[in-house]
Amino acid sequence: MSEHGFNSRGLSAVVTAVVSWGVLIVISRVLVAGYGLNPWVLSFIQMAVGGAAMIVAAGPGRFPLKAMRHPHTWVYGSLRVLTAATLTAALAYATSAEISVLSALFIPIGILLAWGLFGRRPGPADALGSLVVLAGIAGVAAGLPGGLLGTAATLMVISAGATALGTAIAEMHPENRGDDRKTRLRLTGAAMLATAVLMLAAAMAASHLDPDGLVAAHVPLEAAADPRVWIAGVLVGVLVRGPSTYFTFRAIRLVGSENYLMGVALMPALNLSGEFLAASFGLLPAPALSGATLAAGALGIAGAVAIATLRWRARAAQAA
Repeated sequence: MSEHGFNSRGLSAVVTAVVSWGVLIVISRVLVAGYGLNPWVLSFIQMAVGGAAMIVAAGPGRFPLKAMRHPHTWVYGSLRVLTAATLTAALAYATSAEISVLSALFIPIGILLAWGLFGRRPGPADALGSLVVLAGIAGVAAGLPGGLLGTAATLMVISAGATALGTAIAEMHPENRGDDRKTRLRLTGAAMLATAVLMLAAAMAASHLDPDGLVAAHVPLEAAADPRVWIAGVLVGVLVRGPSTYFTFRAIRLVGSENYLMGVALMPALNLSGEFLAASFGLLPAPALSGATLAAGALGIAGAVAIATLRWRARAAQAA
């Protein structure tokens, strides 16, 4: 077994990253659904300001030009934009709960990428757990318009593939192979700034090529003039999104990309709990989930937990 894997330090890093992302998603959902802030403008501000904050947090030193020059940084940023675009588009055909279940497709994809890119051969438990995850995904996809070959399922295949590949790129990044905190902070800032630049470029290009299209409708110019979106974007970007991205790079470095994605599979449960909590304070409507979606989501999470548990036991047995 490689140096990557679940141990107490790695597990703590994954939990920290996943919980921080769960908090970010619930806060962002409150700001978008509860207060009507534009999601694209909000995300751009979070990325740009959060990235700058990570560079400042690294302290005196050279601006992260080295990280900005690496192709990995821009490939990672491009994949982040692709993930966000396809996931947002899929929400037109499925609920957020259904999308959360479909997102778990990144687990089997991540396992295959770890095998192909890093030589971490999957075991029988990985195959069995992946089949359980796929069964949960298929159960939800079959009930969507078009079924397994419908638009929502196709968009989520692209989104999950981009998520898994982006996570693998984060593991491969030369600036994420060590444990120096300042280097990782600068890498985090560079990656977030690159993503923000690519988000802005993609939105401007799409709006120019199709001024009456979907992107122009979702990113109206007046949305950027809303002072609330700037205040919220700056605060959330500095306090939550920047640290969440840093924790993600650290967790991927410690446990490997596919193991990190197994932790992310628990996100739907965290998001659901957070939305119920927000609903109790009147910030969001209470989530409405069908029994089929809950069952499929539970099945997908069970598959991810089973793979992670068996990997943990295998590592412990090897260390004994």
